[in-house]
Amino acid sequence: MLAGAAVVLLLPRAFGDPQGVDPDGWRLTGYFAALTAATLLVRSLRASAPLAFAFLTLALPFSLWLWLIGYSGPAPAILGTPDGLARNAVAAMAELVLALGMAVGFHYLTPRPRPNLRLWVRPTLLMLAFGVVGSLLFLGIGFVLPAPLLGREGVPLLALGGSAAVFLGVANAASAVAQEIQFRGVLMAALERQQSPAAAVITQGLIFGIAHLAIQYEGPALSFVPIVIGLGWLWGWMTLRSRSLLPAMLVHVVADFYVLAVVVSGLYGG
Repeated sequence: MLAGAAVVLLLPRAFGDPQGVDPDGWRLTGYFAALTAATLLVRSLRASAPLAFAFLTLALPFSLWLWLIGYSGPAPAILGTPDGLARNAVAAMAELVLALGMAVGFHYLTPRPRPNLRLWVRPTLLMLAFGVVGSLLFLGIGFVLPAPLLGREGVPLLALGGSAAVFLGVANAASAVAQEIQFRGVLMAALERQQSPAAAVITQGLIFGIAHLAIQYEGPALSFVPIVIGLGWLWGWMTLRSRSLLPAMLVHVVADFYVLAVVVSGLYGG
């Protein structure tokens, strides 16, 4: 399954224009959509349906996000300029809604027993404690680390107006929650069909890091891929122990804001 995805993703690059717009996300989405349809329709392949559907859940919302912000072809005129804050907020909300819809489809369309998405869970004090303590630990460690190690000097403050701050907050929070639904929700539930819970946590963390390497991280941020894998493991463990996605969602939102405000601005001189 993953070998086929690599061929679909990389082979056209050998013959394409390296300066052109290459819709990698849509190509992967088409591959996993065809694979998911085959596993759902062909009885002998139905055991692979959860994993195929999980990878489709990773690819489709991300491809939609790329298209809406203008990275994979002409962006639709929804709000603001391509890659603007308002457009990013709209794109992230669309990504979140689609990821949630895909999770519902995953729950009802894949073969029984029903997958343990850990999404529709009543909040408890344990979940809240995991989320709050995890967020505080993340911020504490982040601010204790030497500034040059994070590519920054001091802690630059974002000079944003009210509406810009709202758009930025919505975009980052929606994207973080969508990723938790995709990786710690759907993907981990699919992996648990074939692996032990601990192995599923390890595997989804590796895929989480590889996904960032393949589609998002470049330049100075490339060195953060191992950290992303570690965070994927941490959030997977939190989800497993708390039996809910809510703590990991909270810490992921805090982490994204921290990285944007403190690390990325230092790495790229923003």
